[in-house]
Amino acid sequence: MSYTQIGQEHLESLENTHILLFHEEQKKAEEIEFNFIKIGLEKNQTCFYTTNNPEKLKERMSNFGIDVDNNIENGLLNIIPIPKEFEQYEKMIMDKVESVPQDKKVRVVSTHYFDFNSEKKTESMEAIEQCVDDNFHKIPGNFICSFHVPSVDKELAPQFMKNLLDSHHEILFLTKDDKIEKFSFV
Repeated sequence: MSYTQIGQEHLESLENTHILLFHEEQKKAEEIEFNFIKIGLEKNQTCFYTTNNPEKLKERMSNFGIDVDNNIENGLLNIIPIPKEFEQYEKMIMDKVESVPQDKKVRVVSTHYFDFNSEKKTESMEAIEQCVDDNFHKIPGNFICSFHVPSVDKELAPQFMKNLLDSHHEILFLTKDDKIEKFSFV
């Protein structure tokens, strides 16, 4: 096992990859996510971003330099509100996977700011991620699943994080000192 520090260009080298991003601070993670989306929009790719608060996200994306209004209007940027109830999340994600356009490359950022404080929630999230991975052949592009580690109960976190590793192709850790580290099992 090893960690390798990588840069943003690493994400651009990936093709059709289900990426797991663990982070501790939302602002730092958003910089990676927003840059990923911004480059996709510049490449005329359809981009999807799930969020708990669409209006705040639009404001932060605009401040980052993304032309939110025009990209939403032309259909390249799709901001998808996460249901308030965790139980509705699985259906929403699977419906979106089914509706992803197949005729051009896409980019997806799926954020997870739920309070993962029960085994039921962590097991459900693991099932969602495995289902996405099982259907990943239907997604013509890259998909970042971004997890805020402090949102996971400390006792549940080790097993939850281990189980998520099995349903992703690439695992990235964003450290507190702004480094992105790629985890390799080799």
